[in-house]
Amino acid sequence: MNNIWLIIIAVALGAIAAYLIPLLLELRRTVEALRCTIERNLNPALDELQKNLRTLNGVTVNVEQVTEDAKLLSRAIGDIGRSLSAVNTIVTSAGASALISVMSLRTGVAAALGFVLTNLLRRGDRR
Repeated sequence: MNNIWLIIIAVALGAIAAYLIPLLLELRRTVEALRCTIERNLNPALDELQKNLRTLNGVTVNVEQVTEDAKLLSRAIGDIGRSLSAVNTIVTSAGASALISVMSLRTGVAAALGFVLTNLLRRGDRR
């Protein structure tokens, strides 16, 4: 009876081996084909992706520089606006001051002429 079990086990192991050997050979061929496919198709795609990423990094650096330049330009325009506002204030103040001076001078001259004329006319009456 032990011999029968040994024969059944041996036949089962032989059947398993007969099935596993071609399966392992086919698995090996599939892995090699997959490796070749990866090397042929995926490696160039990965290289292209790396080049694109380097280009994208370069573009990002350029965008950062342009953004910084735009910020500097915006600050400079703000400074110019503030300077123009200060100049406008000074010119307006100077214009108002000049106008006041001219009006004061005009009033003073008119008053002086009036005083002189009045005194000249009075002197003429005294004689």
